Parts: sequence; C-alpha cells; structure tokens
Amino acid sequence: MPCSKTLLILAITCTPSTLFANPTKQLESAFATSLVFTDGDSITLGYGNFDPNKFISPHHNAANEVDSLGLRNQLSVYAIPFDWALTKPVLGYQTKLVTQVSYLHQKQSVRTFADTLPDLNSEIMQSAKIGISFKKPISSKWFYQASFNSHYMHYQNDYAYLSEQSERLLKPLVEGIYTNVQSNAVIFNPNISLIYRLPRDWGYYEYKLNVNYYYGWALSQPQQLNSINPESWQTQNGIKATFNMFKFYNFQQSFYVKAQRIDLGADSQKPLGIDHFYEYGFGVLWDVTNWTDWFENFGIGININNGSKLDGGSIVFYFNEL
Repeated sequence: MPCSKTLLILAITCTPSTLFANPTKQLESAFATSLVFTDGDSITLGYGNFDPNKFISPHHNAANEVDSLGLRNQLSVYAIPFDWALTKPVLGYQTKLVTQVSYLHQKQSVRTFADTLPDLNSEIMQSAKIGISFKKPISSKWFYQASFNSHYMHYQNDYAYLSEQSERLLKPLVEGIYTNVQSNAVIFNPNISLIYRLPRDWGYYEYKLNVNYYYGWALSQPQQLNSINPESWQTQNGIKATFNMFKFYNFQQSFYVKAQRIDLGADSQKPLGIDHFYEYGFGVLWDVTNWTDWFENFGIGININNGSKLDGGSIVFYFNEL
C-alpha cells in the first residue's frame, strides 16, 4: 500500500535576486537555490510571518525586521512529496520510492531608475522529483540511509519594463540574457544520512546527519548561454523530539520540537548571503494512523529561521512530521 512520508503545502520566502555578472551563473544559482527551498528537511517556513525578536528583545533593529519580513513575503513555495514503502526489503534494506512535485514563485518590484515607476520581476520554478531510498539498521538505535534522486526542473523569468527609462536603457542590456528567459534542467541528487533514534517512556528523540549533493545539466537555455551546470551541496545536523501528551479517542497528541543547522555550498550559497543558518521549531502533532494509511500525523506549530536574510518566524502546518 502506498506510504506517504510528508505532505507540505508551504508559502515561504527568500532573499531578493542576487545579480551575478555572469548570466550563466545567475541561472545556475536559480536552479540550485530552488532545491534548497523545496527540501522540507533543510528549510521550512510558512504563513503569518513575524519577527520573534519582538518577544525576545524590545530594542531589536526595526529596519532589519522590515527587510527580513519583506523578503519572507516575496516568494511562495508549494511542495508535495509522496513516498511508497515497499513491503519486502531489498537486499536487507528497507526500500521506498520517493516522489515530489513543487512550485516556486517569486515576484518583486525593481526600481532601477530614481523617480520612475518600478519594474516588475517574476520568477517561476516548477520541478518534479523521483528517486529511491534504502535504509538499514546498524544497531538497535543507529541507522543509515542512502538515496538517489533525479529532478526535472523548468525555470521561467518574466520581466515587465514599466518605465520609459528601463525600456530604453535597461532592456537592450538584459533582455533574453537575464530577463524574459526560460530553461529546463535535469539534476541528479545522491544523499546519505546517519540517524540515531532513542525511544523513551515520554516519547522519543532523534538525531540526524544528512548530506546532499546536486549536479545537473540544462536541457534547454537561452541561445546566448551555454554549458549551464547547476551544482550545490548542503548538510543538515538536527535533533527532533516528541513528547506524548494525551489521547483523545484514537488520536494520540504529542508535543514536537526540533533544532538544526544547515550548511550550504556552491551555487546555493551566494543568493542567501551565508554559508550556514539555523532553524528551530515546535508544535503539536496528532497521530492518525488508526484512521488512514495515507499519512501518519498532522499538526501545527511555529518555525524560526536564524542566521540568514530569511530571519524570522512563521506558522507552519505539519503532515507526517517525524
């Protein structure tokens, strides 16, 4: 029977587009960064963005709050992963097929000339992922997991020149190179994880080290560009825990907390302006395995990002968390 691992429908945000001098690098960065945002294990932002510093420090920098919240509201991501667990082990490994479809959209107002109407820049990334994952215990509490995924991605930029100056001066320089371009790419993504899981009377906690590497090729790109090869890597060091609360009919309720550090490299690093950041989250989960086979739990919580231009908190909805 199909087994759904995670179902995420998130609205998240990123930094403003970083303009590279090399248009090829600009396009490679767009592919690489979208892989970070559509990976639920590396970044999870949501609805109702807010600045947690308001509750922690009354003397925080209000200008930084406006900047980060503005960035968090520029981009929307919808990602729906779905996994099928095979009933029989393959060569002693717990095996599952991994799929995901995602949609990323960023819309920005861009003022390139003073005292003029700002231009409108829109970027869309659509992608589909398919892969296979193998998991095997090392001991009663330690596991390792390896998987190989492939991503098919379509990028589209639509730029509207809304002032006479940008139409006359900017358009000849960037049209068809940076703006109003499309590209398709295929990305290969091996990853490996080391997992420690310790059950307790009150619930359990889990430590996970995950390493992802991405490399790909553009199948089509603007005629002015060639040899587009997106490359990125990321590692996640995180700990998650659930604390059993109470049972209501067949719903088991638990309190959920997590903390993780994410390190970035290659083409995904410059757009975020950092080489690592931190995420913290907590919320309430309800176990629904007695009601359906499609997913294991759902819940609601708060997620906080720290250490990047995405600083801030969001309300998030969990499906099959942990």
